[in-house]
Amino acid sequence: MVALFDIFGNSMEPEIKSGDTVLVDQSQKAILAGAMYAVGIEDTIMVKRIEKRPNKLVLLSNHKDYLPIMLNREEAGAVRILGKVIWSCREI
Repeated sequence: MVALFDIFGNSMEPEIKSGDTVLVDQSQKAILAGAMYAVGIEDTIMVKRIEKRPNKLVLLSNHKDYLPIMLNREEAGAVRILGKVIWSCREI
């Protein structure tokens, strides 16, 4: 199953910009280092690159002005992996 998400914000620039649309494959939830995923934390959905580290989950932005979000084991348990971003587009 796939879903379309509109992007708001600049944390994934320059690759994905505010106003772009991404296609998320909801069947791909296994984390591959450096791959881009739609993730849910509480009532927020974000697109981030994900890395697993010992006892941590790290959410990374492409934009250099955003620091990584480091989640310990307990915090990482609250993260919902919605699926892998497999495609993006923008209106010209």
